[in-house]
This record gives sequence, structure tokens and C-alpha cells, in this order.
Amino acid sequence: MSQALNKIKTRIKSVSGAYKVTSAMKLVSTIKLKTWKNKMLGNKEYQNSLSEVVDQILLCSEKVKSPFIKINENNKKKLFIVVSSTLGLCGSYNQNIFKVGDTVISDADTAIILGSKGVAHYHDAKFEILPGFENYNGSQDSASIKLISNFIINEFEKGNFGEVHILYSEYKNSLTFIPKDYKLLPVISSKEETLDYPPIMEPSQKELINELIPLYVRGQIHAKLLESSVCEEASRSNAMENATNNAKDILDELKIEFNKTRQGAITQEIIEIVSASKSV
Repeated sequence: MSQALNKIKTRIKSVSGAYKVTSAMKLVSTIKLKTWKNKMLGNKEYQNSLSEVVDQILLCSEKVKSPFIKINENNKKKLFIVVSSTLGLCGSYNQNIFKVGDTVISDADTAIILGSKGVAHYHDAKFEILPGFENYNGSQDSASIKLISNFIINEFEKGNFGEVHILYSEYKNSLTFIPKDYKLLPVISSKEETLDYPPIMEPSQKELINELIPLYVRGQIHAKLLESSVCEEASRSNAMENATNNAKDILDELKIEFNKTRQGAITQEIIEIVSASKSV
């Protein structure tokens, strides 16, 4: 009976250690989630205003010849930016992105993989993976974001890709985040109506578009990476909360089992003592 008690004690000690770890990680993830969410909301107003300006300009720039706003019929090759995490323990966050990526990326396409989890998942992929972006360290890594933005803008302007997409996670709330395939280039207006009083553009429509679209694309990349960081921390917070709750449930069951076993041992000892006294 003592062996059974020692075994249960060992399990309780082990689960208690896991409970402490998951509780601490949940607390850290919750704080990070709040930080990233505030950054995302602060950036959202700027990006929405910039998108509104771009939409208005594109509505009255149909005759402008710019590689950023025209579909390249001669090149069907696509470039995908796949946003995954570097750290683990974030539930189904990465798998949801990979499901979308496995569906939309063909063998003829090219991809930039951000995050070590994505690099590990696509290490034997048939499509081309561009090197040089392995040092990406999250949406706070402004140097890597600038490198990615400049690269795709230059390559698209040269006509090396027909489209540029980013696969990221869209934040709905702390429990819901949806993997998305968002087309960055060419930029197409989200509005269909025409403007009765088109804006006056200086120095010219073409020059304004060629200056504004790269700024817009960089902003979109930063916004999508910020949103992915929020979703990653929300997913990790949820995963750690579930793990903490499961550990607590297991601890409660083990304590009940320990008390039953100990009570059984005490009862057995009493029976043995009474039996021995009667035989004397």
C-alpha cells in the first residue's frame, strides 16, 4: 500500500510542477497579448486612413500605367509571404496557416517563410523558398520588415512576379483568429463607385502612385505581421490556460485518489491490529 501512495505522491509532484509552469506561461502570454493588441489597434487607424487615400487615388487612375496597379498577364508566378511563429506552445496557430499554404501555394510559385516553425514545415517543399529571411524575429524586427518590403517591391516592379500574397492570421477576438490569404500586389481598389469630384494630384498621378503604393505596401506588411503577433500570443494564452485547467483537474483527481488509498491503508492497518488482538 505504501508503494501505491509513493507512486501517487510522485505523480502529484510532477503535475504540480507542470501546473506552475503553465500558469506562469499563461501570465506572460496574457501580458504580451495586451501589449501587441495595443500596438495593433494604434497602427490600425493609420493604416485605414492610408488605405482610404489609396482607394480614392486608384478610382481615378485607370489610365495610369504603373506596375503596382496593373495585372501582369505575362507572368503568372506568385510570391507568398508565409507568417509562422518561432516559438511553440501556441495551439493550432501554425497548423491553420500551413493548411492554407498547402492549398494555395503551387509548385511553380515562390515563398518567403517567416518563423522557424514554417521553415521546419516547408523544408522539403517542392516550390522555391527564397533564402536570406531566416533572421526574422517578429513584428518588432523593423530591419527585417524593411528588407522584405524593399525586396518584394523591387522584384514586383521588375516584373519577376505576377502577384504577391501574404498568408497571415486575422484577429477577430481573443478566441477567434482566421488564417487569411491577402493579396498585396498588384493593388486594386476595394471600392467600385466613381468619384464625382476627383482629387487634384501633384505632381502627377503616376508619380504619386509610384511613391504612395510602396509606402502602402510596407504599411500593409507591418500591419499583417502585427496582427499575426496578436493572434500568436492569443493562441498561446489559450493553450496555456487549457493546459493549466487540465493540470488542475488532474491534481484534484490525484488528491482524491491519494486520500482514498491512504484511508484504505489506515483501515487495513486497523483491521490487522484488531485481528491480532483477538487472536491473543
